[in-house]
Amino acid sequence: MSEDGRRELEQARDEFLQRLTEKAQPDPRFLTVWLEGSLGRGKADRYSDVDVHVLLKEKSDVPDWEAWLGELRPLVLFNLMFSGAMVNAMTTDALRIDLWPHVGLSISLDAQKVKVLHAHPGVILPGGTAPRPTPEAAGARALSVISEFWRCLSLLPAVIGRGEWLVAFQGLSVELGLVTELLMLEAGAVRDRGVKNLNAYLPHDLREALERAVLPPAMTPPHLARAHLHLTEIVKIHGRQAAQALDFPYPAALEETVMHYVHAELARLKITPA
Repeated sequence: MSEDGRRELEQARDEFLQRLTEKAQPDPRFLTVWLEGSLGRGKADRYSDVDVHVLLKEKSDVPDWEAWLGELRPLVLFNLMFSGAMVNAMTTDALRIDLWPHVGLSISLDAQKVKVLHAHPGVILPGGTAPRPTPEAAGARALSVISEFWRCLSLLPAVIGRGEWLVAFQGLSVELGLVTELLMLEAGAVRDRGVKNLNAYLPHDLREALERAVLPPAMTPPHLARAHLHLTEIVKIHGRQAAQALDFPYPAALEETVMHYVHAELARLKITPA
């Protein structure tokens, strides 16, 4: 990836956070604004999402988040998730945002895991670092994971016997998740980054063994990229057909933003889909 490309994305993210902070600071409804995830821990890279939390005085203080965020940067995606507990959005430059609103007069935060962007005096209480799981808890979780793996595998004959190849592929993804969790439990690894970060938590030799087990020999990075991009061609056609048949607006701006971002990043990584 080029250094110019890295700076461009990071600059867009920094500008968004600066505008967010400047917008929240004079607003009396916003008691505290802080970052969690990789940005909060100081481990962000160019691919990190913006995981931002806000503390509001009252439930009635919750703004129209779509309009509020849209004033900071134009949006192509906006969702309320978990019954409104989280706002999920994407800007026109493919910046991914998870915003979590909280209500109260104070909040306890772990200084090692968050970056505070704005806070009224006395609102933040000192918070302790979450303890590592005990050997007993890790053992109980490992047993649960192992049992679930064998339960999933027991479904394989039925799936194969019915010719359900797509379900077989989905099941492989589930089983792979269980195996990776088992290996991390065995190694005593505590995952403190998001779902798109896994390599650092698996022993190198075991990670390579997993890759050999589930990836075909020809499944190189270009082949993986091509598989994903082939799916986009299906969605472009059938998504629009479904939108017309079911009378909903097709998210063309979102498609354009994501495709531009993906192609630009693959080019910076020097990956040409095979």
